[in-house]
Amino acid sequence: MGVPLTRVQAVALAEQYVRSYNDRNLEGMLEVLDQNVVSHPSRLAGASPHNGHEGVRAWWASMAARGDWYEVAIREIRQPDPDRVVILGDVGQDGQWISPWCVVVKVRNGLIVESHSYLSDEGLLDQLGLIGPSEPSAEYE
Repeated sequence: MGVPLTRVQAVALAEQYVRSYNDRNLEGMLEVLDQNVVSHPSRLAGASPHNGHEGVRAWWASMAARGDWYEVAIREIRQPDPDRVVILGDVGQDGQWISPWCVVVKVRNGLIVESHSYLSDEGLLDQLGLIGPSEPSAEYE
């Protein structure tokens, strides 16, 4: 499992992950991803999983070529387990919020080793057992 994250580290990791995406900073995103990351994007960003930094680079290039950029707003960051971080928020495009959004990431040695993004609300994800109960690490308004 590696060294577990503190709450402060979990929040910082989540914020850098989302900020890098919103800022279109691929290198910043790769800094928080393990070399062998397995990422499962939401259907908006292509439903096929991508593997490793090369897979993330290919996914990024594909989005850039299509102009399929979205914005993500964080509502809450949770840490249900020492090696798992949940980011709840909303996804939008061109100034319009289009869906609730969530990403569940597994972390090892301070880096994201697996991520699953969902276009769903917190209630359904909780019912499915995907986000689990947790005290919020951070809330955003």
